[in-house]
Amino acid sequence: MVSAGPFKDLMTSGQRLSDHRFYGLIVAISYGTVSITITLFNKAVFSYYSFKFPLTLFVTQMLLSLVFVNALKFLSPEKFGFPNFQLSMARKLLPMALGWWIYGVSGVIALKYLNVPMFSAIRRFTTIVVMFGEWRLRGRIPPRNQQLAVIVMTIGAAIAGLTDITFNFVGYFWVLICAFSTALYLLFIDKLGRESGLNDFGLLFYNNVLALPFMVGSLLVSGELEGVRQYKLLYDAKFQLFFVVSAAQAFLLNFFIFFCTRVNSPLVTSITGTVKDLVTNILGMTLFGDFPFKPLNLVSLGVCFAGSAWYTRLKYLASVAPFQRRPQAEATGLKLMEEGQAAADKAPPAAAAQAVA
Repeated sequence: MVSAGPFKDLMTSGQRLSDHRFYGLIVAISYGTVSITITLFNKAVFSYYSFKFPLTLFVTQMLLSLVFVNALKFLSPEKFGFPNFQLSMARKLLPMALGWWIYGVSGVIALKYLNVPMFSAIRRFTTIVVMFGEWRLRGRIPPRNQQLAVIVMTIGAAIAGLTDITFNFVGYFWVLICAFSTALYLLFIDKLGRESGLNDFGLLFYNNVLALPFMVGSLLVSGELEGVRQYKLLYDAKFQLFFVVSAAQAFLLNFFIFFCTRVNSPLVTSITGTVKDLVTNILGMTLFGDFPFKPLNLVSLGVCFAGSAWYTRLKYLASVAPFQRRPQAEATGLKLMEEGQAAADKAPPAAAAQAVA
């Protein structure tokens, strides 16, 4: 019989999506898709519309996320519900919220100074930090070939920074802060998410509630509000559309970060971010006009994303290996049973009785 391949019987009747063999891959792709769109919308707001007020955007994103989370809880508490605010739970989850605050602020500030490809490349340092953190916190050690793939993408990111002719110290400072805080944020989601017992919407609620005071304080100290008041396109309908879509997408992005990290692992979430950056970079190179097409830049980015593609292939092969071994094991077991039954049929009655006993 000819096999239908790895996509045979993707969904059987009555099968839950969470039982699907590619469930983790579906979640990772969903996270990557949302992450691509929000990065491009953020860059459009900052570059195309010259809106240089990232903290204002971030506070708006947080407020809309809280509105969405509470609205879903109200509309369908059995699906999206979570316990009411508890001070003890807030203290436990505070490190996660602080990691997200630093990650969010540093990311939106870095995008003001860097083009999308360079921003994405330098953030690849996140993956190696996550790998180290998983080893320290949970004793997870990836196979040697996966380690080599991560090292390749990290070297590519380093070369990209060294060959960037548009080097901006402020931008690089913030993107490195973003890379390390992203790693800590993912590790905290994995650790504190398991310990808290909350679902993803509960974690998202606490994340925004706890980080909001820090973000509002940052906004007030920055003096951005006066600049926003004088912004010449503040009442432009197209700008408002981009601004609102960007802010609303933050809810989906954070939900899928939680979801992907808990369904897969912090490292898989980090790698998914790397893969989506390849698409983001191609679009960023052509849409915003701030990327210098120089040979060294292109080669360094190519090395970075070759490592990403290699790692992704290794993770895919590792994920489908159990499903490929299962039919072989079942076939081997069936063959042994048939051989045993045939031997019993041929044996003398006394020997057959002894075999059955």
